[in-house]
Amino acid sequence: MGPEVWGRKVARLPGRGVLLVSTDLHGNWKDYQTLKELYAAEEADGNDPILAFCGDLVHGPNPEMNQPGCWPIYLGTPYKDRSAPLILDFERWTREARVFSLMGNHEHAHVGGPVVPKFHPDEAAVLDEALGPRARDIHRLFRSYPLLAVSPNGVVLTHAAPRATEPDIRSFEGLRYEGYERFSTWSISDQGTLGALLWARMATERHARALLSVLGFKEGGFVAFGHDVIREGYERFSESQICVSTSFGLRDRDKRYLRLDLARRYASAAELREGVEILRLYPDPD
Repeated sequence: MGPEVWGRKVARLPGRGVLLVSTDLHGNWKDYQTLKELYAAEEADGNDPILAFCGDLVHGPNPEMNQPGCWPIYLGTPYKDRSAPLILDFERWTREARVFSLMGNHEHAHVGGPVVPKFHPDEAAVLDEALGPRARDIHRLFRSYPLLAVSPNGVVLTHAAPRATEPDIRSFEGLRYEGYERFSTWSISDQGTLGALLWARMATERHARALLSVLGFKEGGFVAFGHDVIREGYERFSESQICVSTSFGLRDRDKRYLRLDLARRYASAAELREGVEILRLYPDPD
């Protein structure tokens, strides 16, 4: 992926190929490798794939949670946090494959967002320490992440729910990731478009249509995002939006990703079919 994706706030995707959409890995190496294998299979079949991560590749459970009897059921299938090797591998892989990630609220904590406590009091500090001298390289990668992605067929990707928009694309490109350190995690979703698209958990149909309209879709199209945990793997919040859970907080049998045809125009999220566009990450889990 080139300058049409990296270093922009609005990434521009092509009008052909297969788009694989995943969300919220939070350092899950197994799920990351599975997605890489899916990408490789699509590539081997000549499908011109793009693999899009909708943010929050990093920041997973602390080691104490992996002790016997300590794993919370609500976090789904147990795993060990491998955020550091995962993001280092991803940084290398971006130079070889058609793969990218959106900015998530957890990546934002490293480059201008508020301190995020999830499994540690300061998730960014823990990962930066694990990265050591490579932390600077990864911060540079994070700063290059787009805030959202759009394809000509009406598909828009965001990290969190599409609760806000800028008036036009030029205004989106004028947004900056820096300067949000002073906000709390409970108030930042109300801090303009950037805060909402990184933190909001719900949006109305009117919100989604406003964003789609600014991006050129007066009619049709939909927004796909993650951030929240959907136990069943996905939920259509309205005609124009679908929340997908690929990894974090789910049992393997419930994890979902999207496989979209970039050459097909989508009228709404209602057109996405289980087993066709909405797929299980593990069709036959152990």
